[in-house]
Parts: sequence; structure tokens; C-alpha cells
Amino acid sequence: MADRKNFFSACFAVSAVFSVVLGLPGRASAQPPALFSLESVLAVDESAGENVSNRPQVIVDISLAMRMGERWQIYVRPWFRLPRPNTATAAVPPWDQQLYQAGIRYERRGPIATRVDAGYILTPIGLGIYDVRPGINPTISPHLSYLQPMPAFEPTGPRVSAVSATYPLGAQLTLSSGKWDGRAAVVNSAPTRIYAVGAVTNPRQTPVFVTGGGVTPIIGLRLGASLAHGLYATPEEITVPVTEGRVMTMAAGEGEWAFAGTKISGEILRTGFETRAGTSVAYEWFIQGQQTLTPRWFVAARHEGTSAPPLVSGIVVGSRTEFLAVEGTGGFRVNRDITLRGSYFRRRAYGATAWTEQVGISVVWARRWW
Repeated sequence: MADRKNFFSACFAVSAVFSVVLGLPGRASAQPPALFSLESVLAVDESAGENVSNRPQVIVDISLAMRMGERWQIYVRPWFRLPRPNTATAAVPPWDQQLYQAGIRYERRGPIATRVDAGYILTPIGLGIYDVRPGINPTISPHLSYLQPMPAFEPTGPRVSAVSATYPLGAQLTLSSGKWDGRAAVVNSAPTRIYAVGAVTNPRQTPVFVTGGGVTPIIGLRLGASLAHGLYATPEEITVPVTEGRVMTMAAGEGEWAFAGTKISGEILRTGFETRAGTSVAYEWFIQGQQTLTPRWFVAARHEGTSAPPLVSGIVVGSRTEFLAVEGTGGFRVNRDITLRGSYFRRRAYGATAWTEQVGISVVWARRWW
């Protein structure tokens, strides 16, 4: 109940910001009227096979933006999910409700375009975060490496991920031209921890700095790199008395190439975690591709993995463990709004020797209203 109150309180606060900005006086010069944009996505998917419930999962993803004149925009993105039970006999879990994004944006066009975002923003590092929306994701499953914490490798610290799908509170400056782009941001939590508005499991807030950029040598090809640095565990989150928190440094390389109905993207990411015994290093990577066969038919595939650091307890050092996932998908666009997908999915959990195999189907309804 407390989470629900926090969630709706955040929504109310965002609505209040919309109202305040609407009341701000504008310049006397002619400006286009305030424009709204609304996009809604409804996704239902069901899986069958090993270690999965045959009950469906439902996701509702809504984006609302309001443009104030030529350069200012306010946006909010509530997200709801009815998860499938862990087993076939378990009760249906309650709806998960989050506020993914809520902020204000300033944009200025020119030879060097400028954009500033402030509020609850998309994490500034990690290419897989852009596939969270079901209507954009080329497969059915999301990037599971972003959602599943690694096994504990530091007994006195919190569990973390090599990279997380998170929407922290922060601010970001982005500059771009036709050939290059760059960004700098400060956020309130490490990109190895999941931060959600109003969640009781949120990490303690601490400044983390992110920078990155990319080049576009030819149309359709972009190569980029990113760096993040800051505390991943504050002193209060460490179970032994310490005076300082523990630092993480994340470095990522990424690439996207689109040509002739084909899109290929991928990343490799290295995260160094400070621990009592030194530095533990985790790796995350993925490569995915999508091929449009006809205006209605397409195929896609993704291979992703995470290599987790070994557990160090005293003088005993464990072995590294890996998470791996492979998915192949075929899709059919019924019309501009509705897409059907079918997938074959394999994954191997951390520490497991056998692969889990599943098949899945999904229907996604995505509509941009205005």
C-alpha cells in the first residue's frame, strides 16, 4: 500500500509541474501553441517450456509529453506490469507499477544541437535500456542481463548487476552534430543498481557521474563509448563499519548499423567494483539483429551474457559464473498498431550447467495518438 501511495504521489507531483509550467508567461513573439503527444503500448505474452508458468504477462507502457513553445517539453512515462507467477500453481502476483520517466527537457537546434534533461531520466549508460518498450524491442524477452542481479561476490555489500535497467533522478546535457554526439550527466544512483520512484528497495542516493559520446562516420552507422564512476554502495549499505563507501567504474563500447532493411546493434561493458579484497570485475555484452523481410514480416535474434565476479570470502576465492541467453524471433505486423511475435528462447542461469528452453508468443498494440 505504501508503494502505491508513493507511486500516485509521484504522478500527482508531475501533474502539478505540468500545471505550473502552463501558467508561466511566454514571450510576446509568436510561438506555436502547446502541443501534446501521447503514446500507449499494451503487450501480452505467454511462454511454455521449462521452468515457466503458462499464465500470461501483461505490460502497459504510456508516454505523455507536452511541448511548451519551440524549445521546452515536459514528459512523464507511467508503466504497469502484471507479472506471471513463478510456478504454475502460485497465485497471480499483484500489478507492478512504476514511474519510469518524469522530467523536463530543453532542446535547441543548430549546427551543434543542444538538449538538457532533468528529472527521472533514462540511465545515461547501456544501449539495452532502449529496448525496454515492447513496441521497440525486436524480441519478446527484454535484456535479462539488465534485470537479474549477479550472485553475491562481496559478502559485506549489496547485490548488484553489471548494468541495470534503471531510471534515476538526475540531469543530462547532450550535444550533437551530423557526425558526432556527446553527453555528460550526474545521477543519484549507480547504473549497477535499480532505482524506481517510490520503491522501498531503492539504494541510498549518491552522486554518480556519467559521460559518453559517439561518431557517425556514414549514415546508418554509429560507434560510441561511455564511462560512469561513483559509489555503488554507501557506508550505510555495508554490513561492517566503514567510513567510506565503495566505488564502481563502468566502461562501455557500443555500435549500431542500419542498412537495407537490416539493423544490427551490440555492446560490451566492463564494470570494476571496489571490494575489501581489491577490485572485482564484471562483464556484460549483447549482440542483436533485425531483418525486415517484407513490409509485414521480420525476423530478429539476440545473444547476451554476463560474466560475474567470483565470491571472495576470507582467503577462499570462488569461480566466475555466467548468465547466457539466446532468442530467435519471427514477427508479423497485422497493421500499423498491432504486431504478433513468436520466439524460441534459451538461457543458462548463473552457476547452472544445463540450458532452459522455452517458446513464447506475444501480441503488442502500440498507438501514437497525437
